[in-house]
Amino acid sequence: MNITALAIQTKKEAGLVVDRHTNPSQKAVSVALYGVLASCMNLCERCDHEPAEREELERLFKEQPRPGKRRYVEKNSDIYVLVCRFVFTETDRTNAMRYASALREASKLQVASGELRDYLKDNGGINALYFKRPLDARSVKTKCLRLASQIEFSRDEPFTLKLTWRDDNTFDAVPIST
Repeated sequence: MNITALAIQTKKEAGLVVDRHTNPSQKAVSVALYGVLASCMNLCERCDHEPAEREELERLFKEQPRPGKRRYVEKNSDIYVLVCRFVFTETDRTNAMRYASALREASKLQVASGELRDYLKDNGGINALYFKRPLDARSVKTKCLRLASQIEFSRDEPFTLKLTWRDDNTFDAVPIST
């Protein structure tokens, strides 16, 4: 199956899984999601091995409608972010980054796409991988900060903030008088 057909099929499967989440009478939702993530991992593996397939997936991502905020992938994002943002754009956008982190960790553990569904089923699911990601790095590079609560400031005056990092990757911001 070519990369375009696989990507579109995976996206449709993701929609069905999210529909099952919203319809409590459906069973085996987690296992179905693990199957979608295995397909996502397959997309990642193929894009890693063949740059032309990654370019095709980037083209598909750019061409899809993306209403709302944060519907882009930054230039230096890895393949896991690109795949999850594409597959879950119309369905489970909130968890797309969680899924990307889980796939990244599975890759570090050398869990291939063909094994991922059973691995997730037998080893604690998505969160078991998601919480393996390292958070103890003392130095982090970022272009954007997420504040734990709103701040108010004047656009006419310079201001200074004291930021304190929290374990959930947000910042407490305290204005400092100048």
